[in-house]
Amino acid sequence: MNKRRIRMKRNWKIIIISSAAILLLICTAAFAGGKKEEPVAEPTAVAGEWTRNEAPMLYEMVQRKEIPALEDRLPDNPLVITPYEEVGTYGGTFRRGTGFFMPDEWLASHIDGNSFWRFQWPFPGSGPVLPNLADRWDFNSDGTELTIHLREGIKWSDGEPFTVDDVLFFLNDVVGDEKVTYTWYHTANFYIQERQLPGIERIDDYTLKFTYPEPAFFVETMYAPICEIALPAHILKNVHPKYNSSSTYDKFNEEIVFANGRGAVTLSAWKLESFDADSKMGLVRNPYYWKVDTDGNQLPYFDRMDVFVTGDRQGVALGNATGKFDNDAMWVGIQHLSLFLEEEAKRDITIGHSVVGGMAIYLNYDADDAEAKKVIRNTDFRRAFSLAINRKELGKVFFYDTLVPMGSSFSPNSAYFEEEVGKMYSEFDPDRAKKILDDAGIVDKNGDGVRELPSGEKAELIWSVYEHDLYTPMAEMVVEYLADVGIRLVLNVKHQNIIMDQLWTGQFELGTYDFANHDEPLAGLDWWIPITEGKPFWHHKAGTAGLFSSEYAEFAKLMGSAKALPFEQRVAAVKKANKIMAENVFVIHIGFYRRPNISSNRVGNLPHAVTRIDEFGSDAPPFMYYQTYEKYPPK
Repeated sequence: MNKRRIRMKRNWKIIIISSAAILLLICTAAFAGGKKEEPVAEPTAVAGEWTRNEAPMLYEMVQRKEIPALEDRLPDNPLVITPYEEVGTYGGTFRRGTGFFMPDEWLASHIDGNSFWRFQWPFPGSGPVLPNLADRWDFNSDGTELTIHLREGIKWSDGEPFTVDDVLFFLNDVVGDEKVTYTWYHTANFYIQERQLPGIERIDDYTLKFTYPEPAFFVETMYAPICEIALPAHILKNVHPKYNSSSTYDKFNEEIVFANGRGAVTLSAWKLESFDADSKMGLVRNPYYWKVDTDGNQLPYFDRMDVFVTGDRQGVALGNATGKFDNDAMWVGIQHLSLFLEEEAKRDITIGHSVVGGMAIYLNYDADDAEAKKVIRNTDFRRAFSLAINRKELGKVFFYDTLVPMGSSFSPNSAYFEEEVGKMYSEFDPDRAKKILDDAGIVDKNGDGVRELPSGEKAELIWSVYEHDLYTPMAEMVVEYLADVGIRLVLNVKHQNIIMDQLWTGQFELGTYDFANHDEPLAGLDWWIPITEGKPFWHHKAGTAGLFSSEYAEFAKLMGSAKALPFEQRVAAVKKANKIMAENVFVIHIGFYRRPNISSNRVGNLPHAVTRIDEFGSDAPPFMYYQTYEKYPPK
């Protein structure tokens, strides 16, 4: 391969954060002088009396006859939420920071969860799923039919009724329409195979039935992390070409984007009020939100949520440390812990944590470059690659010794974990790595320091890494480790959106992202096996060109069939699959660690020890922002 070496000038053997104090002073000065929020005044009754069961701003809207009374906005059986610590009070603005807005609107979709049911919280895997948009559901005896009963009387944020027709529109005309290009997190979990949905039958306005070709008890877990299972048909049918011949798919694909205005009609706690991709997303409470606290008070407590663009992770970290923002578990990480610890005693903040997967290196088994693909598909190469990484040193330099080195294995928090399996090829043993390569005939034939496969392909790969204040310096150290055993990695560092687009479209050789979907891999199955076109992203041609090895084929078969099994058989099958993955090093994983999160003490009901797991909806279930409240205005 003829590849241009991309040189990185920084030396990250030692982390130097001497500039943090200067940045902090700049940030503090920039945030100072802003207008402080005043406590929300209690309304003055015009007619009737404020019951305190709804926000003052909504009560005022009722008095002005802009919206119906509370009892006409709530369903007959609203979902009762037990607050994390105590019943809150109304008013204020919850403030978050974001480095930038991602094309898939991750932040907007994870503020609230609108699936049929929801996970336990703040630890989603701690028990069975709970009612949400559906108040009950039933399987037939063999698990091939699922009847779902929606909570009657829920309304969209514009006051229109929410019914089965909104679900059917979403499933049949969005998820099931190949010409609709916009996608949601985990919607592939609906597919039973290659974009094929289960049988879906409308029973009545609030009841639908799913039919599956095999037992499907596990769909309870599969469907729970899907952030939306319905869209407002009364709005979007007007621009769908199936229902409006004068419209086009280009127009429809634009209209369903949350930030383009669709977010103003929602089932979430807050609806879209304004959006500027370069500065801020403004959300305001949904008058028709269908959840209440244990005292019968309509949620959410906060009137508004504002999300501010900072430009990068450091800006989000500084904003939280200095009080501009109220909470983050998405952008901040272990690289910000020293700053948070230094400021915790001086600032009104609390540091929490979650146990998460660290940096992963995904190998593209369908890389466009034929030589790169052949190198990647060599099992001995992958094993040696993993053994050459000094995970303990990375743990000292970047993770304050909280890193638990781990190989290509599901999480220790998973029912499928076995320690001896998880540790496979995770020790630092460059001599063993060299021996594996030597024994496989992968040697340096021309003395240039880079090994070649017996068939002549160089052990040289381009590694796509997004600009990240943790992953980028870690990658630079890994490049050095691999060079010591004769493997050359060429870093391609670009903006996160650019790199993520390359990953999702298969335009990479090695790519870095979080080690994800590891606690309950069956809930994020498309991350691991080809259940739909283009998935998993690291073997995106598996469905059309075939699986890259017999071992991966066995892994995919075990994983694909496990969700139809009873619990004990399911655990045994996934354990077997996990061992295959670890033995063959399908993914290079650094290890698990305690990732910090940060919260402002002015916000009540924020848990601090949480699970940040993608297959459980990432940070949305643990924090449940709609039950947080303002104890006092920002200082």
